[in-house]
Amino acid sequence: MAKAVSQHVWGKLFEERVGGNGRSALLLTQLKPEMESEQSLTLRLAFVVMGTEVPLFPSFLVDDWGGEVRGTAVYSWVRENGNQFPRAEIFGFDRQGNSVQFFVRELELYARLLCFAYPNAQTPLAEGKLVHAVLLPDASAAEVEKIKRPSEIKRPLASARVTWWQVPLDLPHFDFSLLDDAQASEFI
Repeated sequence: MAKAVSQHVWGKLFEERVGGNGRSALLLTQLKPEMESEQSLTLRLAFVVMGTEVPLFPSFLVDDWGGEVRGTAVYSWVRENGNQFPRAEIFGFDRQGNSVQFFVRELELYARLLCFAYPNAQTPLAEGKLVHAVLLPDASAAEVEKIKRPSEIKRPLASARVTWWQVPLDLPHFDFSLLDDAQASEFI
């Protein structure tokens, strides 16, 4: 059975609940951990279907010649080839976990990817928390400060629709009002 592309990281999720909605911030402590731990989280990045805010969690892509692209290479392929090969088909899942199929031309190629965090890779897609900010702990940070995305963060996470923050190592909570002033409105 095919699964949505995912990335294992270590971190902690801060959440703000407002009515039925909320916001999440990911305190990212390890981008590429070698093993599972109590800090393990699964990230899944979703394309946006054109004209909507509907996420498409990719599983694999079939190019114009029938070649398959799998894993995080799907994001690079779409970025590099999406305009030249609009008939390529991308297979994946909607937010409810239903299998879906789209042509690449049906995706918002220049929209940032939606980033969702999950406790583990088996958590249903519908239970993921949309990440609005990525917090990077830094021993030299005395306070929370908005920063540009560090160059060592590579795609696909580098293309996520999030704001980036440098935070002290012992951050007990995140002040979500900071996001109100720093909307993630930049495009790739």
